Amino acid sequence: MSTLAFFTPAEEVIQREADLDKDEITPPFEQIWSATLLKICWGWIRHNGYKRVCLQFPDHYLPHSNEISDSLKALFKPEGATTDIKFFVLADTSYGSCCVDEIAAGHVEADSLIHFGNACRSRVSRLPVLYMYPHYPFDIQNFIDRLTTIAESVNSKVLYIYLDIGYHHLLDKRVDEADEDSLCCMYNLLHTLYYYIITCYLNIFNLNLDKLKEKLLCKDLFVEAYPPAEDAIEQKLTSDPICLFIGTENARFSNLSLTTKASQWFIYDPLKISLYEKNPLTAQYMRRRYYYIEKCKDAQTLGLIVATLTAEGYLKIVSHLQEMAKARGIKTQIISVGRINPAKLANFLEIDCFVLIGCPFNNVYNSKDYYKPIVSVFEAEMALNPAWHMKYPDTYVTDFKKLLPEGEKFLAFIPAESQEQDVSLVSGRVRTNNAGGIEEEGAAADALSEQQQALVGKGKMEVMTTNTGLTFEDRTWKGLDPALGCTEPAKLEKGLSGIPTNYTHE
Repeated sequence: MSTLAFFTPAEEVIQREADLDKDEITPPFEQIWSATLLKICWGWIRHNGYKRVCLQFPDHYLPHSNEISDSLKALFKPEGATTDIKFFVLADTSYGSCCVDEIAAGHVEADSLIHFGNACRSRVSRLPVLYMYPHYPFDIQNFIDRLTTIAESVNSKVLYIYLDIGYHHLLDKRVDEADEDSLCCMYNLLHTLYYYIITCYLNIFNLNLDKLKEKLLCKDLFVEAYPPAEDAIEQKLTSDPICLFIGTENARFSNLSLTTKASQWFIYDPLKISLYEKNPLTAQYMRRRYYYIEKCKDAQTLGLIVATLTAEGYLKIVSHLQEMAKARGIKTQIISVGRINPAKLANFLEIDCFVLIGCPFNNVYNSKDYYKPIVSVFEAEMALNPAWHMKYPDTYVTDFKKLLPEGEKFLAFIPAESQEQDVSLVSGRVRTNNAGGIEEEGAAADALSEQQQALVGKGKMEVMTTNTGLTFEDRTWKGLDPALGCTEPAKLEKGLSGIPTNYTHE
């Protein structure tokens, strides 16, 4: 019997191509790596004395990973010299390419990590991280010409311009001419300037701010890089500003536009040289999200999907969700399956609704392709916390840390304020708070033997099954049928010996 039915050949694993999203196109090498970025990495590693450095690439950067790794090795290991610095390439990240994969880096005992491409900038606690963003081309004159088409909309108003990843270099002080000795001492300053707003006249973009103000006649103009650095000071926006996003319509724009209150949103796509208005909170989008919130209220079992093991506070939010669900009589299950997809979540048929606990960029999923709805932590908070009843937030919350006690959107959960009964807006049925019944059931189950746990009184003259195995009773596939006593005894023969890739008899 061929063993190909039981394992995948090694050649197929090596030759397999990664599935990329339609907006993930491999950029040219010169846009993601240059002598400037090489010097920044060299100064960062040399100054801190790191010895085991991981290079984390998104899937669409992998074709350039070997060349980038080789250039770093050549810089630290000239011809004929030796070095104890080792580089490791990380691919196929555990959750999302925007998150720092500290789990994979821990397998090689790395002491530092250089992250390339899209980044959510979630605070990490185990490793020092250096972020390397690409440098996409930008025609400042075409941008100014396009802005004149919205001059009437921004007249006498405050305009905020957000630069997407790939255009942060417009606020960057170039270091192409820096020598090695000065670079090693200046790397902290360079790394800061690479991601922060620069108000001095050292860059292309700020040289044109006055020119933009004259053409647009706006009240004030601000330029910021998005996502900002971890310890960057968050500026409070004025009331109802006009916001402009430079980049493509992607997950970063969705996250920014949902969490930032503005009277109008515009997108300037430098690749297509197009400027258009985009409203993130459409009526259809809001109806869909509120529908998912109602489905979360209707759920009998919630699946808490832990899509991060590095984001600060994820354990606290898991405990918070469990506490609120228990107060409403809803069971919870904690799930960790790496990157989620419909096939993985389809294995949990007993779960009525999933809550995704992840970074801000992976926190809002379109559940159309999934069998059960997926809600964010904020939507679960609105469904389970009575403090949010009849309250409509000004902006969406994608960062679950803002819902913790130290967060700005925190509302204390008081179980006594939970309604005993309410009506589902989806099914029209009356929902009953079953928290007391579950506590009585749990206390009674502890006192009963295993044989007595088949049926337990619920406290309201109702009888329910509590045997976990009965949950799967209605499934069509129940495993292999042993057919005991229905087949003749077979002759004993010697079985296979060795490992699956090379049995001894083959």
